[in-house]
Formats: sequence, structure tokens, C-alpha cells
Amino acid sequence: MDPALREHLRRLDLDLLMAGHADPVPAGWGRSPRSDGYNRFYLILDGVGSITSDGVEYQPRPGQLYFLPAGSALGFSSSRERPLRKYWAHFTATVGEHDLATLVTLPRVVEVAEPPAVEEMFVRLLAAGRGPAQVTGPLRQRAILMELTAYLVEHAPLGSLRPLSEGPGRILEYIDAHLDEVLTVGRLAEVFHYNPTYFITYFAQLFGVSPNQYIRQLRVERVKQALIHSELRIEEIAGTVGWEASYLSRVFRQITSLTPTQYRALHRAS
Repeated sequence: MDPALREHLRRLDLDLLMAGHADPVPAGWGRSPRSDGYNRFYLILDGVGSITSDGVEYQPRPGQLYFLPAGSALGFSSSRERPLRKYWAHFTATVGEHDLATLVTLPRVVEVAEPPAVEEMFVRLLAAGRGPAQVTGPLRQRAILMELTAYLVEHAPLGSLRPLSEGPGRILEYIDAHLDEVLTVGRLAEVFHYNPTYFITYFAQLFGVSPNQYIRQLRVERVKQALIHSELRIEEIAGTVGWEASYLSRVFRQITSLTPTQYRALHRAS
């Protein structure tokens, strides 16, 4: 997966606005294409109709999951003789200050291999927030929206999942490839032809952290993986992320409250 796409999804914040089960949709359900400020999920259960998104017309079939992004020109209609039956959810999807749809392209529709499993997600989404779960409802709703989004991403047709700009991905790819070297803002700005001050602002707008914070986080995650999945000594692991062993140990303990040796032992024992 493209590193920028992965980072956007890692920072994704979802918030449910409304959800329901149309069994079937109301008589006269439909509209001409127009834009909304929120995203939609539709899980088609049965019926005949049409969905138009940014000029592309789809013929809904049972077992299809639609993602209709905020800002797209969306129109839809349903047959009077055999109206659509569907689960639906309206929600916001943001990465920092940006709508997800302005950063990445996701598939508008995927074929669901096991419709009952996805239908069960919608059942749980509708149940969240009712009765004893009312206080924790928003947390459960976000978690289920994450499940649905993960399903969409995991089953995306080849080529339908990509960042809208290649620039952020190239920056993260460069950082990943040179993680064992000295990486300064000045060096990154020079490589990508930015003023250093602007580069810091640009990076933070895209990824929610400064370049130095991102590099530090990535190095710590790389260290964690090496501790768990390799037999490398701490000194060797430090070299793979461009740190001295003593500095690695100090930073690692600040973040995890464990020394690298303790972290390795804990995860080997589990």
C-alpha cells in the first residue's frame, strides 16, 4: 500500500450522522445529482434502481457495498414495482482538517463476498447507542464505521485505491528508504524543492505531525518490529534506524516506559 495512503487511513476520524435500514426505500425515493457534505455507505439487499456518482451510473445489485464520498455529485432512484432494500449510513470522514475524499480515491462499489457478515456490521451500527450502550454508543459507532471502511479498502479492485497526489507518497517513501541516515528538515526540503519553513507546514497539514515527529515515530515502530521479529542486537537495530544504541534506549523508554530488552522479553513471552 502507498505509504501516504496508509498514513491517511491511520489518522482517519469517522463520525456517524445517521443510519438506517430501508426495507424498502420510501415511495418516490430519488433525486437529481447534487453534492452533500457527508459520505454515505449503502449495502444493497434487494430491488431495482440506479445510483449516479460524478456522472457514472451504477445499477445496484444485492450484495454490493457502495461508498459515496462527500462532495461528489450524487443522484439516485428506485423502481416503484420493486423498490430498493438497503442498509445505509451517513457519516463524516476526516484526516486532520481535510475530508478523506479530498486526499484519496476509494472505490465507489465493491462486491461483497459474504453479505451476511457486512449486514451484521450494519445491524451492530444501528444497535450502538441504544439502551445500556447509549453512553459508549459513539465509540462503538466509530469502531463499526472503521470496520466498514477497512472492508472497503481490503476488497478494493486493483487501481481503485490511491492518493489523489503522488507528492506525499514520494516524501514518505524517501523517509522510509533513508531511515538509517541523518534526516533533517533541511535535507528533505532540498530533495523535494521546498522552502524548509513551508515544508514543515505542508507536511503537518498532510499528516498531522511535524517531519521530525513522524520520523521519530517511524523509527520507534521499526525498532519495535525488529525487537519482536528478529534476533538483532540492540546496537544493530539502532544502526538500521540511524540512531546510537544509547539514544535509542533513552527515546524508547520515554515512549514505551520499557527498555528495548524489556519490550522484547515481554512480547516473546506473550
